[in-house]
Amino acid sequence: MLFVAPTEDMKHRVEEVLADLHLSMPVIVSCDKNVVADAKEYGKIDVVISRGGIAEELKKLPGTSVVELGTSLNDLLLAAEMLQAQGCHRIGIVMRANILFDKMHDFQIGDTKLCIYPCETYEAIEATVRTLDETGMADGIAGCMYAVHVAKSRHMLCTYVDSCSASILRAIREAVRIVRAKQDEALQAGRMGAVVQNIQEGIVLLDERQCPIFCNENAKAIFSPDFARTFHAEMDRHIRHYQGEQLIDVCGQKLLFQMVPLEMENHIENRVLIFQKMETVMKSEQKIHASLYQKGLYAKLHFSDILTHTPKMEKIIEMAEKYARTEANVLIYGETGTGKEGMAQSLHNGSRRADGPFVSVNCTSIPRNLMESELFGYVEGAFTGARRSGRKGLFELADKGTIFLDEIGELPLDVQSRLLRVLQEHEIMRVGGDAVISLDIRVICATNQDLFRMVEEGTFREDLYYRINVLNIHLPPLRERKADILPLMRFYFERYAAGAAFEERFDRKLKKRLMEYLWPGNIRELRNLAEVFACYAGEPIEEEQLQEWLPDRSHKVRTKGKEGEKEMLSVPLGIPLKEVEQEVIRQMLERFSPEEVCAKLGISRVTLWRKCKYEMFQK
Repeated sequence: MLFVAPTEDMKHRVEEVLADLHLSMPVIVSCDKNVVADAKEYGKIDVVISRGGIAEELKKLPGTSVVELGTSLNDLLLAAEMLQAQGCHRIGIVMRANILFDKMHDFQIGDTKLCIYPCETYEAIEATVRTLDETGMADGIAGCMYAVHVAKSRHMLCTYVDSCSASILRAIREAVRIVRAKQDEALQAGRMGAVVQNIQEGIVLLDERQCPIFCNENAKAIFSPDFARTFHAEMDRHIRHYQGEQLIDVCGQKLLFQMVPLEMENHIENRVLIFQKMETVMKSEQKIHASLYQKGLYAKLHFSDILTHTPKMEKIIEMAEKYARTEANVLIYGETGTGKEGMAQSLHNGSRRADGPFVSVNCTSIPRNLMESELFGYVEGAFTGARRSGRKGLFELADKGTIFLDEIGELPLDVQSRLLRVLQEHEIMRVGGDAVISLDIRVICATNQDLFRMVEEGTFREDLYYRINVLNIHLPPLRERKADILPLMRFYFERYAAGAAFEERFDRKLKKRLMEYLWPGNIRELRNLAEVFACYAGEPIEEEQLQEWLPDRSHKVRTKGKEGEKEMLSVPLGIPLKEVEQEVIRQMLERFSPEEVCAKLGISRVTLWRKCKYEMFQK
């Protein structure tokens, strides 16, 4: 800070005020003509205090704030009293407008009238004093130093209007406030500058004319070596025709380009251009994916990975692709080994959440006493042995992605009620905690059980059933996908038996055995058998081995045909009785209408509805 006083008297008063405030500041006396040069001797000055014409001159210093020292009403009254004592009754107060801080008007003290004449220039001050003298409108002049100088030259009574200590104190405090504000701004600007310079993106700030007024080092590197020329040559058309985030070619580089308006007081004054090198974007994505892979929170399968030549399965995949584009919950039905998790992964990778985590949960693998803490997490001290920092649950890990609940029918009823709240509110609360955590997740469930029957039996909540069963997919067993058996066996065999040819190893007889087998374990069983075949790729296979690998696991169920003859239904052995019933009904619905099935089995349509899955009934 610097204080420039017009007189030695003011300098002394300023030094007294500074001493009372325990402040240190250089104080000099200078005139208008020399003040800029005098001030420059003190180097870089953030704030300077002065008054009148001197203050106006000091405004020419670049980067310097000027605090203008003014006068108070008391200062004017003191000057007026001095002129009154000399017999003046018409006093003209002539000075620079910037000294008259208060909006003063003409006023009268007894029989003495004071007229205020604020002026902007020295010429105006001289003209005003001359007019007051020649017209007799004033018999005395009170004002700034230049007004006093002009009045003395015309032999008029005059006095200098000084600034009192109170005005000086006010000016010094304002200067201190400005200095501190500048220091805070500089600190903040330094921090922001460090941030802008160290981020990976190229940043360019444009003014209202779309000209760059700032760029960081990364932006300079993109448009080097001549930033200004290269920037205009490469970016003019992109700025003029900007239609949102886009991929552009600049200086032989592929960049992700975005323009963001800066709104200040509801008025857009500037625009920020953001440039990201595509290689940087791809590396960041790779890091994210690598992190998810490391944690196992990813889905590796896509719809294109599902191998099928069956029209029925192709329709299911087509339907699933449509489901993937929604946010609705999905329930996948299917026997063990039909590829329910593969379908869930494909739904995730086909959705907008593909870049988010995919958390797969097998509900049968979690001990009942740990079910809630594993799914919803826990806080510190929630139970004996809890981590000091607590732990995120599987639902939290799936935030911004998908959670897959396999074997949903195995969840205990108390956990089902908590899961219902998650689906309704998209919120969880950790075990032992009192804070609600909001989630953005999609839920996909799978089961090989008849959930509708479980609802009737009271082992599965009805409200949860309808919450998860918004969209449903029924994956057919492998015995209903005969056309897929040999292609799947070829795929897995050639994967496990490196270099071995499928056609050379699998003759017509073996292929026939594979096609006739019922595959109770579905695709999982087929994959395992392909690995077994791969182990014997160079050896002959004995009939005893083949019988061991492909046992006759079926028995026959007879039903009456249209003409009274006996028709045959194949049902796998080793499955629960209720599933035998389901399998018989399913096969009959493939051959006959629901009305015919009811007639053949001697049951009503309501009973049929209760004994079969909804999607089966709709066929």
